[in-house]
Amino acid sequence: MLVRREVGRRLAEYYAQSADAVVGSTGVASIGLSSLWGEWHWKHVDQKLYDSQKGQWLTPVELFKPYYSNVLANFVSGTLSSIELSESQSVDLVELGGGRGTNAHLILNHLQFTRPDLYERLSYTIIDSSPSLSELQKNTLGSSAHAERIFYQHTDLLEVAEGSASLLSPSDNPTVVIALELLDNLPHDKIRVRNGKIDQAEVHPVVGSENEVNQTEEVFVPLSDDLLKSVLLAAPSYKRVPISWIPTVACGVLRHLPRERPNARLLLADFDWLPPPDRLQVEDNNWHRRSVWASGEPIVTSMDDVDHECYLQAPPCCDILFPTNFAKLAAFVQNSWTNPRMEVKVEKQADFLQTFGPTEVDRTRSWLTSYSPLLHDFGNCSVLTIAPT
Repeated sequence: MLVRREVGRRLAEYYAQSADAVVGSTGVASIGLSSLWGEWHWKHVDQKLYDSQKGQWLTPVELFKPYYSNVLANFVSGTLSSIELSESQSVDLVELGGGRGTNAHLILNHLQFTRPDLYERLSYTIIDSSPSLSELQKNTLGSSAHAERIFYQHTDLLEVAEGSASLLSPSDNPTVVIALELLDNLPHDKIRVRNGKIDQAEVHPVVGSENEVNQTEEVFVPLSDDLLKSVLLAAPSYKRVPISWIPTVACGVLRHLPRERPNARLLLADFDWLPPPDRLQVEDNNWHRRSVWASGEPIVTSMDDVDHECYLQAPPCCDILFPTNFAKLAAFVQNSWTNPRMEVKVEKQADFLQTFGPTEVDRTRSWLTSYSPLLHDFGNCSVLTIAPT
């Protein structure tokens, strides 16, 4: 079995849990960020939120509502501002991985207030592979003022990348696709480059004594997978490290999108760096890997905050988070999207927020020190956009 399919199986298991066990909520409409005294005060509030909520993760959308989503809405509005629409033409807004549905609600709120002309043309589709999150999104948004504009689609992006499923119906409609903290949870492959030859990693059963029954390990075999071949051909920089993780599913989806939506714009925000696993939290201090360490190694963590060095040794229902090399991903996109009117841009999330939401940033600044959690927290995140030049 290819590594990406084993990772995909484990992530599907994780996201099949209760939605509250995956994405947390602050429980309030908005945190009074401007009333904070400074960075130390924010860190205290942030820690209390994590200690009190049920979900494993609190995203920028949830922590910084509505300001973070308002900035995204400004990007949507700005990237569509140059389009001349006919009276009957609609605009499609698509979110890959919709979380709790909070972002969809807030973006539509902001566009309804700031761009009613655009809002009246909008449809909003949330594409998710998690049945529990999809159900939560429907419950959250079904009674909102935007309910008639929101559609839900259950799609496995691994199948989209491999060509066995479509992402969107073909259309020339102007389309904006948003994906927040999605790249880190998409299945990856692993390759080894040795003596000019490329091997792909597969997961095989361990052959040995009785106490190793049902165990698995990584085995490298000559490269044969078509998707992996196509990604390495389009982005040779992925081959410059002896052993590395390759975001094949992300690349496969990104290659698929312009074929279905030639007028698509794109915004991807995610982690560009992740800390190493915490050895002090590992049960029994058992650090004997059954997989080879590679560049772009993920964090593998369980629901009780125990880190695991190797995804093959982790128990069921662990999250697997990969950092994204945005420079390499941008190089792949530039070689895959052929529309000369579109610019591929990578910037730190703080710079993106300043560009598209200076007013929103100012609304989150401390009255005492001008510190803004919206701007200064999540410093290990970057944003990739594809928008008109």
